[in-house]
Amino acid sequence: MSRLEGKRAVVSGASSGIGEGIAGAFAAEGAEVTIWGRDESRVAAVSARIEADGRRAHRALGDVSVPDDVERVMADAVTAMGGLDIVVNCAGIGELDGWVPVHEHSLDAWERTIAVNTTGPFLVSKAAIPHMLRGDGGVFLHISSVCSTTVWAGDSAYSVSKAGLNMLSDHLAVEYGNKGIRSNTLCPGEILTPMHEAAASASPDAKEWERDVLARHPIGRFGEVHEVAQAAVFLCSDESGFLTGANVPIDGAYSRV
Repeated sequence: MSRLEGKRAVVSGASSGIGEGIAGAFAAEGAEVTIWGRDESRVAAVSARIEADGRRAHRALGDVSVPDDVERVMADAVTAMGGLDIVVNCAGIGELDGWVPVHEHSLDAWERTIAVNTTGPFLVSKAAIPHMLRGDGGVFLHISSVCSTTVWAGDSAYSVSKAGLNMLSDHLAVEYGNKGIRSNTLCPGEILTPMHEAAASASPDAKEWERDVLARHPIGRFGEVHEVAQAAVFLCSDESGFLTGANVPIDGAYSRV
């Protein structure tokens, strides 16, 4: 288990769900990891679990949509780890207004969704690139969504925010490829996480919502966090050295129907 041995990674949104799973998988593969989140107790708990396994973890608190937070977290992480090789943009939020059509969507909820899901990764990437350029390059992995390429009525802000994230990743791949920097997105289908539970509870009928979403997955089930985490390990390892500028679906064929 050493596919990321010696690598130094920052994972945003690492205090729960997919981000937590990725951070743990990275550590298990030998990476030194900075656990970045907004909830101090959750960040501490994830870090403690990694350290209990004999791996190195650092704690970072901050909001990815706040420029000063981002600059501080990135500078502190690089100082603590002695450099930067991998950045995972996993911090994200779902629909704040629930399942509503565009004309009923509030501007506040729209702007907050874009701020966290699209502007946040921009700020994180912008802060990380100079550190990567001073080293031997690096890898960006952005956790997007099947919703970035498909349409579900009532999911406009989230879908648009993730489609923008895909394009940001593509620009990083093209603009910095000759500098030794790769950038890809993972586009998960429905994964069993706290965000899944929140989306179900926001619908008028949670059981009906789950049936409808499941029907969109030809594989016949929802995804598991560890499955996304293992894909992330591959995309951030040297095994995928020629893979950049890709939006990789991990969705049980959701995006193909």
